[in-house]
Amino acid sequence: MVNWSPPFPVAGGIPLGGILALGLAGGYGLLLGWRLRERRMGPVVGIALYGGLGLLWQGLWAIAVWEGAPPLMRFTAWNLAGFLLSFLPFAGWLWIQAFLGRPVPHYALAGIGLAGGMALIAAVLPYRPETGKPLLTWWLAARWPGDPTLASWGIREGLWAIGTAMGLGELGWAYRHTPRPLHRNRLAYGFLGALLITLGEGLAWTPRADWIMLGWGIRAAGMGLIGALSRLSELPSLHRIGRGLLVFTFSWILHGGLIGGVLAGLRWIREGRLDLIPAGIEIALAALVVALMTLLLGWPLQQWLRRRLMPSVEDPAVLVREYAQSISNLLDVQQVAQAAFTVLRKTFGLRQGLLLLFEDQPGGGVEARAIAGLGEAPSEPGRFAPDSPILRAWQEGRPLTQYQIDFGAAFQRASAEERRWLQGLGVELFVPIRSQAVLLGCLALGARSGVAAYSSAEVDLLTSIAEQTAAVLQNIRLVEDLRRLNLRLAELNEDLARTARRLEKLDRAKTHFIEIASHELRTPLTHIRGYADLLTETLGEQGETDGTLERILQGLRRSALRLEEIVSAMLDISQIDAEALSIYPISIQIPTLIRMAVEPLEGAIAERRQRLIIEPMDDLPVIYGDLTRLVQALRHIVQNAIKFTPDGGTITIRARSVPPEGGEGSAEYVEIAVQDTGIGIDPEDQALIFEKFYRVGPIELHSTGSVKFKGAGPGLGLPIARGIIEAHGGRIWVESPGYDETRCPGSTFYIWLPVVPRAGEMRGRE
Repeated sequence: MVNWSPPFPVAGGIPLGGILALGLAGGYGLLLGWRLRERRMGPVVGIALYGGLGLLWQGLWAIAVWEGAPPLMRFTAWNLAGFLLSFLPFAGWLWIQAFLGRPVPHYALAGIGLAGGMALIAAVLPYRPETGKPLLTWWLAARWPGDPTLASWGIREGLWAIGTAMGLGELGWAYRHTPRPLHRNRLAYGFLGALLITLGEGLAWTPRADWIMLGWGIRAAGMGLIGALSRLSELPSLHRIGRGLLVFTFSWILHGGLIGGVLAGLRWIREGRLDLIPAGIEIALAALVVALMTLLLGWPLQQWLRRRLMPSVEDPAVLVREYAQSISNLLDVQQVAQAAFTVLRKTFGLRQGLLLLFEDQPGGGVEARAIAGLGEAPSEPGRFAPDSPILRAWQEGRPLTQYQIDFGAAFQRASAEERRWLQGLGVELFVPIRSQAVLLGCLALGARSGVAAYSSAEVDLLTSIAEQTAAVLQNIRLVEDLRRLNLRLAELNEDLARTARRLEKLDRAKTHFIEIASHELRTPLTHIRGYADLLTETLGEQGETDGTLERILQGLRRSALRLEEIVSAMLDISQIDAEALSIYPISIQIPTLIRMAVEPLEGAIAERRQRLIIEPMDDLPVIYGDLTRLVQALRHIVQNAIKFTPDGGTITIRARSVPPEGGEGSAEYVEIAVQDTGIGIDPEDQALIFEKFYRVGPIELHSTGSVKFKGAGPGLGLPIARGIIEAHGGRIWVESPGYDETRCPGSTFYIWLPVVPRAGEMRGRE
């Protein structure tokens, strides 16, 4: 029967190796439970699997060194522990693939399964359970002289070496080809943990118990390191720690060398019996010499080494000033990006730099557009959701590294599209650009030269630079908004010009139609009126006294006259539009003009029970104009006053001389004012009532009568009046407090007519 016992020291009857193995197994169990609680795929699952196999491995070792167990069980546990030890590097390789974020190919899984099978066969080859003698003794004896157990351990050691080389090779290759310092630092921690595990497992292959137990401890330290690595995102920089230790070591060596050199020199002087140094001041002189040499030689060398090994920005104020000067006068974002990263490249040795510009989206969130400063920029924009933790950090003004975005727990909720787009930029640091707490964009800086990451002081400096960039970007946005506004205004002006040209053509076509229609209607109207007059005279000559027929003829005549007035008004308005209104100027007395304008309307005023007041008009100058046309214009205005003044209202007409602006000399204009106590005119309508066809009030109030209360005519009276007055070089306007049918605030129409028209003022003069 098998009688086997591994050589471990014993304390109080209990093997120390068993105690240590059980303790480490418990530690691996805690690590496994800690990892499985997170229930996340990737490195967590990989380290959990690795920790579970380590737990089983240490448990098998605990059985193997337990003296109370049957020898066959101990021997079997020892062999299975060897099997797991040969298989552990392949499980570690799976963790490394997940740690690096790489998918595991199927052929690799098949290879790992094959290696596990070979390790298991090698574990069971050396013995038979009932005798402990090797299986396949004849096969091993023919091919492996000596002990077959050694052959099986050789197979397992070979498999372990292959798996270990695969894992370390993957980590080394990834470290060599990763440009981002913080990611390289994480890989360095992973590589350090893998080295500790490799060293611990390598010692486990040795026959010495103390080395095996030492290997267990080293491997446990490595497992703890990679377990913490999968949990922690903020890691101290191994590069800075190493260089700091190097500077510290050099300083101690330098100062030690100085002290040793000085002491050796003093000893040489004393041994040479040169009696140059009094015995009492030897130590003081040595300290003085060391201090002087440190000041003159040691301190400069130490600072030079610190600058070489731990570089930093020499003069931040110079960088900020140069940066501000390079971008202050630029108004194009592409030029700003190139100028900005040209300055930053000289300081940090950048090979990649982008300017990210953010635009708010209608549905929330922002769209990021990348502008190339150094290197290439992606053509597709990035989009960030309103609740994105990355966007929220930038809005709060916090710089972010790509390492924080990839591994920070606070940013794991960001969408895969956001993270993928940022990873594709190939940069290391994002410094937000804000103006008055409004996020404008980011400075996206690639890894700096060397292997050092950006220090906190450099990030603060870049934050100050981003603030200067914000002012320039704000100016550029204002200029771009102004350009877009000008372009939009130009487009609107062009649209307005096209519309104006179209309306002008339509207006000309309408005017031509009115003119043609007026001419076409005037001839039959003249015939109708003439035949009606002839028929009336014929009935009178024949002594016909049929009152009904006479009333029909009078109605026919009135309708023809009304229609002729409208046709004449249409013809007049077409002539006014064409500036072809015929003017026959003569000397005109203002009272005569007013009397001729209102006499035909006295019947309508009496019918409406209105009162007409014409104030005295003494000492008014004679004006020069077309009496017929001016009478026509003034009559339209008085008709308008009658129409919009309630029954029983008052219409007042007055006139006065308007002196020149200097107040001296003869009158320059004569002002005629027509004031009523009517319903008034809304201020919004006071300019529109002089436009063609514009009517105040609803169309339902249209009336064929010329003076019916609020009766809406064709909308040509006031435009004709304005056209006639302006053709004489004058002007017309209305003043009214507003429209109110209850209080009747009234309206006042003012007409200014020049006493002596200036050259070219009177249009259409004949």
